[in-house]
Amino acid sequence: MKASEYKAAVAVTRLNAAEIVELFGVDLATHQAWVEEREVIPPAVALSLLLMVVTNTNAREASVLVSDCEAA
Repeated sequence: MKASEYKAAVAVTRLNAAEIVELFGVDLATHQAWVEEREVIPPAVALSLLLMVVTNTNAREASVLVSDCEAA
């Protein structure tokens, strides 16, 4: 995923920086590095964002799904 695709997916899902930090377990500097294409966006992050776009999943719903997986 390129930075432009990342920014578009973030915009479409209406995620803010704090939600990205919480959802993907990264710090703000990592999010900014992805935006500026200074770091490679991990495939799992790219796939998660694309799935959120396709399924119209918001940050709260995604967090619930992630917490359900961690509890199992």
